[in-house]
Amino acid sequence: RDLRMSRGLGDVYKRQSLERAEEQAEEYGHSFEREVGFLTVHSMLHLLGFDHMTEEEEKEMFDYQREILEQMELTR
Repeated sequence: RDLRMSRGLGDVYKRQSLERAEEQAEEYGHSFEREVGFLTVHSMLHLLGFDHMTEEEEKEMFDYQREILEQMELTR
């Protein structure tokens, strides 16, 4: 995997609105901490070159995402 920064730090900033995270946590029915963790992990995986434009890419990225969140004990 090519680990160049594919989108830049703006992707992390854009996804890290705490107000939006609070809204999404309520919308999805999980904790605020889990939502912030999810957004952080998701953004960092994008920065590492992962994406979810195809089914194969989505499976790979979301498997890593789920594994990381589980290790952080941030499950739904």
